[in-house]
Amino acid sequence: MNGRRKYEPTVNPGNERSVPGAIARRSWVILGAAIAALFVAIAVAGAVALAQSEGVRATVQQALTFDIEVEDEGEDIQIAALNLRHLHDDIASDGPSDAALREYDQGYVDLLHQVGELEQLGIDHPRIVSPPEIRALAERYYAEFRPAIAVYAADPAAFAEASAAGLQQLDRLDSAAQGVDQLGELLAAASLERVQQASATERWMLIAVLSGVALVGVALIAAAARVLAGLQGLYAREQAATHALARTLQTKNDFIADASHELRTPLAVIQGNAGIGLATPGDPLHREVLEDIAAEAARMGALVNDLLFLARSDAGAPVLEREFTTARWLVRRVASPAERLARRHGALLVATGAVDGYLEVDPARLEQAVLILVDNAARYAPPGSRVMLESARVGDRLAIAVADAGPGIPPDELPHIFDRFYHAGDRRGRRNDGSGLGLSIARSIVQAHGGSISAESRLGVGTRMTILLPLAEPPNGETEPTLTLTSTPPVLSDR
Repeated sequence: MNGRRKYEPTVNPGNERSVPGAIARRSWVILGAAIAALFVAIAVAGAVALAQSEGVRATVQQALTFDIEVEDEGEDIQIAALNLRHLHDDIASDGPSDAALREYDQGYVDLLHQVGELEQLGIDHPRIVSPPEIRALAERYYAEFRPAIAVYAADPAAFAEASAAGLQQLDRLDSAAQGVDQLGELLAAASLERVQQASATERWMLIAVLSGVALVGVALIAAAARVLAGLQGLYAREQAATHALARTLQTKNDFIADASHELRTPLAVIQGNAGIGLATPGDPLHREVLEDIAAEAARMGALVNDLLFLARSDAGAPVLEREFTTARWLVRRVASPAERLARRHGALLVATGAVDGYLEVDPARLEQAVLILVDNAARYAPPGSRVMLESARVGDRLAIAVADAGPGIPPDELPHIFDRFYHAGDRRGRRNDGSGLGLSIARSIVQAHGGSISAESRLGVGTRMTILLPLAEPPNGETEPTLTLTSTPPVLSDR
């Protein structure tokens, strides 16, 4: 197969395809921008709402843990001071009994306890007497009045004077506690106002953000509608282009099929006339011409049949006459004609491998595919060299490989050898009278059976082509005995 690649179909997409593509790209850009804006708006709304909620929570927490406690502690000190005053009055009027003194001392302890709780709040405000000062007032009162109780009976005048001074100190203590209570009320009212302001701000912010989200949503809907409209137009144009391409391909296939049918008749006539001429004695020169005519007519007939098969393949899967058969029978069927074909090209076919399993295939078509590979290998194998026909079971597939020891195929040409009308470079060697359709036909046959075909080659070493066919389930759970074609071990070598 020397020469160059004679046929390579090209596709011209046309300028009309760029317009739908541009529309689709612009539409998707708009849609993407709208979606991004929507996510940004949602994120901003969430952040603002979270910040406002956190502010409200902090304000409420402050009101509950500090402002209201300030007010409560002020009231508690007032109550403790008032209770101590009642006990003071009881002693002044009834005298210092042991029970009265115990209650008085406990009342003083309760007052100091309440002052201690106020001190724990750490309040420091210029409008009130500080908690340490309130403690000092309580301690001064107790330190001055408690000793005077002892002179209640011995020096009534001194006791009365101390009692009056103590009541004045209790009044100052009560006034200081009222100041703390009033400050607590003011702080709680201020906290409540801040909560209300924060709630109002949060409400308006949420309204504004939700309005923005709604606007973005409307924009998103509009963008989506535009995208859908563009995609619908694009889809319609693509459908029209697809139908046009389908019609073009159908027209091409119909032309090839019709031309092939039309060529068959004159080629048959030419072959028939050449055969009649060869059967009639005559001038040797005329006989040589008739032999050339018959050979060319036969070659043209084979080319027409190949074109007709490929045209049918393009129109859909080629018609296959499937049979349920064993893998060993198929390989054995192929081995005999393959050996004759290789011998005709001056090569020696060696069939190896042990196979079992079942297939549902068209034996004639698969034989055609394998013989194409054998013919291709024998053409480029050195005279007298071996062409290997190897078979083996690979998982759930049957592998049939054809290998030669020819010059090999360059790596840059290997991916194209199954293309139609492709001829590898003349580095493969000698005879090259093929049409360039054989390997393409073999691939179409194998793919129609749900299989695959591949090739590997090394320059100066040889080429190996492998067909993989799916195996079928054995009928009624039967197990097929293994068949060895020759005494050679069943291998798929990597030469």
